Amino acid sequence: MQYVWKISGEQGEGIDSTGHIFAMNVFRNGFELATYRKYSSRIKGGNTTFEVRFSENPVFARVKKLDVLIAFDENAILVSKEQIKSSTIVIFDEQSGITDLDKVDCIKLAIPLSKIARDITGTAISKNMVSLGASIALFDGMDYSYVMDQIEKRFSKKSMEIVEKNKRAFLEGYNFAKKFLSDNSILPYKVVKGSDGVKRMIMSGNEGLAMGALAAGCKYFAGYPITPASSILEFMVKNIGNFGGVAVQTEDEISAINSVIGASLAGVRAMTATSGPGFSLMVEAIGYAYMTETPIVIANIQRGGPSTGLPTKTEDGDILMSLFLGHGDTEKIVIFPSNPYEMFVYTFQAFNLAEKYQLPVIILSDLQLGENVYTTKYIDDSLLDELKVDRGKYVDYEPNERLYRYQFTEDGISYRIIPSVKGLQFQTSGNEHNEKGFITENSSIRKRMVEKRMRKLADFNDYFFEFEDIGSNPKVAIVAYGINYHFVKEVCIEINKSEGVSFRLVKPVVLYPFPIEKMEGALEGMDNIIFVEQNYFGQLRRLYYMFGGKNKSVLINKYDGEPFFFEDLYQSIKEKLYSKV
Repeated sequence: MQYVWKISGEQGEGIDSTGHIFAMNVFRNGFELATYRKYSSRIKGGNTTFEVRFSENPVFARVKKLDVLIAFDENAILVSKEQIKSSTIVIFDEQSGITDLDKVDCIKLAIPLSKIARDITGTAISKNMVSLGASIALFDGMDYSYVMDQIEKRFSKKSMEIVEKNKRAFLEGYNFAKKFLSDNSILPYKVVKGSDGVKRMIMSGNEGLAMGALAAGCKYFAGYPITPASSILEFMVKNIGNFGGVAVQTEDEISAINSVIGASLAGVRAMTATSGPGFSLMVEAIGYAYMTETPIVIANIQRGGPSTGLPTKTEDGDILMSLFLGHGDTEKIVIFPSNPYEMFVYTFQAFNLAEKYQLPVIILSDLQLGENVYTTKYIDDSLLDELKVDRGKYVDYEPNERLYRYQFTEDGISYRIIPSVKGLQFQTSGNEHNEKGFITENSSIRKRMVEKRMRKLADFNDYFFEFEDIGSNPKVAIVAYGINYHFVKEVCIEINKSEGVSFRLVKPVVLYPFPIEKMEGALEGMDNIIFVEQNYFGQLRRLYYMFGGKNKSVLINKYDGEPFFFEDLYQSIKEKLYSKV
């Protein structure tokens, strides 16, 4: 059993909030779900949509056809035409003037949405409550108590009268749709609540990242609004104070990252979050953090590029940049989690790695993972007990020996002296410097300092590398990262069921230092290797060969700003199964 629900209209009509309420109601009914949001690069106006795919089994990728569509205007029909099938129930306002629907083969449910809303609440904006009620009525067995809770939560600050009016609007839509089904002898969609007993939660990738940062002890966050990373800034502004921290919206991205460096130099865990254009502006400061051996965390929630590119579309085109940004010989750690739960866990680990190795750590994500909501593993106290804060060679006490901030050590990692510690001298510079932090142009010291910094990651082994087999004795391997890994997994499970083909799914999480030995080990003995990527170059595939990969492979890639559809990925993988490379 699986269904796809969609609401579409103009930005400013409550599309997003209605979608989130429906998604949470579905979750509360025990289902797995994945969402997809589309919106325009403007504050108000332009088409926006919210899709929810749900099932008793894990789901991640979009599918092409809808079961329910709420269309608030003509444009909503136009942008959704390819998704409508003959059994799709389309809910629309009978007074909206929609004519294009006459040419579409589907089940048409005309409701006086605006009139009902105005009659009950006094405003047409409440038509989203009417339509939400009508859409939930189409699913037999779905409880709607969560919707009632949300109406109380959202409107109780205004008045109980408004709460009751919105509940009435919802129920009016619900009863209207029930009568329509009965009068037309249409069977509702049957749903059976999930009941495997496993505790889950739903959240977006950006929420997982922000929560992971707070759990890790982040005490300073600075950022500048940019799609699709703005929700991280908003979350931190709202919540970091409860954890003894401070969040600042700076005047630009350069100010944001430099203030983060300053906070870290002062001894606190600090991070920023941005997207492609802002990330580009931060490059010089990231080099400064490396040179001064300052641990910082930078999240890059990718969108279509280059330049302004596609602010509201998804892409994974910043991988090569993340590894090789900046001038001179620099190193950093680059992590690409694959779902909201991993965003939480690996953001926590990013702070540990930053302080352990005293360098920048970059967390990569993208709009599809960052801004959309998925069912994910539950984050409980046992996980928090398992995740331990490791501050590395952090010195905020008076030591028994003389220490220098950039002291030469066997592993290349010096003691991290915090300013104002009694008995210790603190000096730092983005120029080349000696052990004490004083600027120098001495050739022998320069050579030793470069080698010292490079020794840090020489024995790196914190890769979080994973692979799993679908079926037995696989000879086909697929390499994927980020949310696309779960798209691929869903498709491979289906191909294994229908075609009997077994797969090895390889998921690199840390992309630098590049896990070449682990990759080669996972790919050993494979007859066919496929990389799945959301960029033109196939950037991970290029890295694989750049770092010494020996196996031949083929590439499935997408770069139009939209995530993979399940059906398209299914077909592409089947076509590549027996490719000669």
